[in-house]
Amino acid sequence: MPLSGRKILIAEDEPDQLHFIKTVLEDNGATVLVANNGTEALSLVRSELPHAMTLDINMPGMDVMELLGELKGDKTLNGLKICIVSGRPELRLVLRDRHLNANGYLDKPFTEDDLVTTLK
Repeated sequence: MPLSGRKILIAEDEPDQLHFIKTVLEDNGATVLVANNGTEALSLVRSELPHAMTLDINMPGMDVMELLGELKGDKTLNGLKICIVSGRPELRLVLRDRHLNANGYLDKPFTEDDLVTTLK
């Protein structure tokens, strides 16, 4: 299984999208953690130290800019692979301009293969 032994956090507030991502990751061997808002995601990342995370760009609570800044500024999280999930591809430029680059981007809708390949 391509994601066997990997712990992945899903930060997603849309139930259907969350179910899809969670099912795909678990079917590919990952241990999955779930956060429904940015504040919860930051807390789980720091306490559980996942290998990777998917981060919906439109989350309640802490916005994606603030969350990425916190994640990138925490030296203990240097190995964390971050994949931004968005229905608005133009926001990549905003993140890049603010030096908040992620390791990967998935534009909705995306396939199971896209998700697994991005998080390997």
